Amino acid sequence: MKSLVIALLVVSLSACSTFGDKRVEGPESVTAEFMGGDLKVKFNKDGQFESLQSAGTARVTSSLPSATEEAFIVATMRAKQQVVEFMKNELEGDKFTNTATDSLQKSQAFSGSANTEVNSNIAYQVQESIRSKSKAILQGVYVESKKFDTATNTVRVVVKTGTKDIETAKQIRSLMGN
Repeated sequence: MKSLVIALLVVSLSACSTFGDKRVEGPESVTAEFMGGDLKVKFNKDGQFESLQSAGTARVTSSLPSATEEAFIVATMRAKQQVVEFMKNELEGDKFTNTATDSLQKSQAFSGSANTEVNSNIAYQVQESIRSKSKAILQGVYVESKKFDTATNTVRVVVKTGTKDIETAKQIRSLMGN
């Protein structure tokens, strides 16, 4: 009888440790879409900027061997141009804080803790975080992916930058003597 009680106790304790909630508490990431969804800003719920992603497309206009590469260059320039336009236009207006606040509310819809005033403050903090790092953000932009769609004869390029990428770009520039 005593061994049965010990066995049940061991099983119940191991079940608690196996099936317990093992989530690590920390800031969740939220993504807000701008410019028709082609530009996405990712930030955490503490109001800190994490990354920015922009997509650009271009049509391959001829059958020359260099046409595809030229389309990739055009698509890359369009994606980078969107980042610059975002920094100049979208970031400075109320649209940024409204979109970021809406994204925060949607991300919290399941938890039931959406508070408009708190979300507006977080959105403002993200806006300030991006403003203060704008030069570094622009310098940290790199091509994340390239894709050629044979059905539509177009290319799509996604450029990205983020807090980790900014630090990497700084290290590379310092190694190159810039």
